[in-house]
Parts: sequence; C-alpha cells; structure tokens
Amino acid sequence: MLEIIQHTPLWVFILFISLIFLGYTQTKDRKVKLKRIFILPTVMIILSLFGIFSAFGTMITPLVLWFIGGFLFLLIGLKLSFPKNIKYNKSEDVFYISGSWVPMVLILVIFCIKYFVGVAIARELPIINELGFIITVSFLYGSLSGVFLSRSIVIMQSKIYNKNKEGNM
Repeated sequence: MLEIIQHTPLWVFILFISLIFLGYTQTKDRKVKLKRIFILPTVMIILSLFGIFSAFGTMITPLVLWFIGGFLFLLIGLKLSFPKNIKYNKSEDVFYISGSWVPMVLILVIFCIKYFVGVAIARELPIINELGFIITVSFLYGSLSGVFLSRSIVIMQSKIYNKNKEGNM
C-alpha cells in the first residue's frame, strides 16, 4: 500500500485536498447564487466521464452503463427531492441551502473509485478487463453523477415552487 501511495503523482494529492475542501464547504449552511447551482454537478460529471474514458477508452458498453446509472439515479434523486429545506430569496437571487455531509461523501466516493481504477490500470491488474468490473465502475460513475445533477435540479425547482407559492398568496 505504501508503494502505491509513494508512486501517486503530486497532483492527485492536490486534487484530493481540493475535493475535501469543496466537500467541506457543502457541510455548512450557505447562500448560493443561481449561476453557481450547476458547477458542482458539472465538475463531478466531467470527472466521472473522464474516469470512464481513461479507464475503458471509447468502448460503448461503459458509456451506456454510465448513462443508465445517471438517468436512473437522476430519477431517484428527483423523486426523493433531496436536499430539503431550500429557501429562495428572489430579491437577492440566491438559494439558502442547509449544510449536508452527503456531497462530501459522494465526492470522496468518486475520487476513491477513480483512484482505485487508476491504480488497477497502472499495475495492469487483470480485473480491469473483466466485464463485471467495467459494469460496476461505469454504473457507479453514472449513478453518482445522476445524484449530483438531481440535487441541483431540486434546488432549481425550489425557485419555481417559491415563485408559485408567492403568486398564490
């Protein structure tokens, strides 16, 4: 294990620390401008797609599984309507979002999957060519991307809900 860590490029540790910081900011109640709502899911989607292409190239199966996982968990996330207790302030055009550890966990899961896959590829482990591995990794990447996207859509929906609520008063 020490050998793996010693051969990990410095930029990976910098990325890890940056992602921890990003995740930690999500644990605190915060005000978020409308234009920033989709930054985190966009970054996570790009990272997960990059993970698919860097691990499996342009194979169609991983990409299809990524989309299936993403779509399925987007629907589940929208159904669960999480995060809760979002307030939209029309005059400031900001959302008040309660802190949660969920984004931190999701961010770290994506990082750990990417790190594990990177180590498996670097060490040329036979598992990287097994269909079960390809299915699992691709579906997980897509699923986590779907969760991030659903969270942002739920936040945006709170703006519409608040607007409709104000119009009915």
